Amino acid sequence: MSPSMALDTFNHQAMHCRVGSPQHSDVKADPGLSSRMRATLKALAPRPHDVASQAFADDSVTIDLSTAQSELIRPELLEFLKTLVEDKMTEKTFAVPAGNGGDASTRESLASFFNKSFNPIHTVKPEHIVLTAGASDALENVIHAICDEGDSIIVPGPYWFGFERITRTRQNVNIVVARPPTYQNFDNYLLPSIQAAYDFAADKSRIKAVLICNPNNPTSRCYTQKSLIECMEFCQERGLHFISDEIYALTTLNDTRPNNAKFVSALSLTEPLVPEGAVKIDPSRVHVIWAASKLFGSSGFRIGCLVSQQNPKLLSALSLLTYWHANTLASLYLSHLLTWPQLPTLIALNSERLTASYRLLATVLQQLDVTFMTPTDGIFVFAKLAKHAQSIEDEQDFFHRLALQGVLLGPGNAYKGVERDYGWARIRFSIPIKVMEVALERITTFVTIEG
Repeated sequence: MSPSMALDTFNHQAMHCRVGSPQHSDVKADPGLSSRMRATLKALAPRPHDVASQAFADDSVTIDLSTAQSELIRPELLEFLKTLVEDKMTEKTFAVPAGNGGDASTRESLASFFNKSFNPIHTVKPEHIVLTAGASDALENVIHAICDEGDSIIVPGPYWFGFERITRTRQNVNIVVARPPTYQNFDNYLLPSIQAAYDFAADKSRIKAVLICNPNNPTSRCYTQKSLIECMEFCQERGLHFISDEIYALTTLNDTRPNNAKFVSALSLTEPLVPEGAVKIDPSRVHVIWAASKLFGSSGFRIGCLVSQQNPKLLSALSLLTYWHANTLASLYLSHLLTWPQLPTLIALNSERLTASYRLLATVLQQLDVTFMTPTDGIFVFAKLAKHAQSIEDEQDFFHRLALQGVLLGPGNAYKGVERDYGWARIRFSIPIKVMEVALERITTFVTIEG
């Protein structure tokens, strides 16, 4: 089917299949749904361009580099899980999950993991941790706990567009976007961009938190320690919560340059060594989110947590909100994985494979003269692949046509980065080398034809 025929078919199908969608429905046509549910569906519904790109990409041959998951150590994880189920799974695994923050052994394992790998100033204890069904569940519930409907949080761009679904759609909390002026050294603009977003906000009194993703999604770069301290002090001065999504921590590439920022957890900055008279950070307003989905390629297990070291009321609230969310099999898996003697080797193997796949991608992008941000920690490259795009429509059209050639990417405009800078894409490289080679052949052919 040609691209033009595909689009004609899509438009015809859209007229008939989407009549019941929120855009075309009212109370009488949809009596079983609440008005807020119809609004939710409208917000979550994919745009026609996205639907068209995915609908006409043959699943049997399409390579999806748009999703945020890692496949590189799944063979090892599969063998680990098989052994775990055989040796450690008991009838207790079928029981109702524990309350009061979740399975005790899993929280103990997580505490040990954070103390060894995240360099916290204060020792992380199991009672500082609440288990959740992944990072999104942790984020949604901490926002519910600290924000009322109509409140706002500041999120520096570029950021994962899923934040908007969690905040606006599910919680009716607004995002105040803090856009950097440029992608070059974007982390240096963290405080100025947040300050500007705060100063120009319609109602500063409704802003309750700053949410960052570190390492960043989609750039796969870490914020500097200096930038993080400045951001946390900004929150302290205004009585805001500081939420640090650290789900990509430890996905480190091996060929990181010495002058690039290393991963620094917010847990290690709650009482920074600062000059006398400078603002100290209130640990009760610092919250860290982590999940097993990225580092351990286990997105389907839906297991994560929130760490908050000096806010027992918040932890109690989240314990009630997330009670029963984390299933016991996932808890069993994570608790034993984090205490597995081979864990350091597994993390090193993951970095080795990520690095090899990234190098292959970087080489092709350089050959195609494509500008990209050099990653340090993560599973993506953020690249200006549509070099001649002058608008959102140009960008969408470029990546739609690339999808029809068998490669799905995440168009950059969705990540709320630099304004009026079009053509960027989030390219996942956390896939086996042989698959990456095929994807890059298709990208090279397409970009070469585009000129």
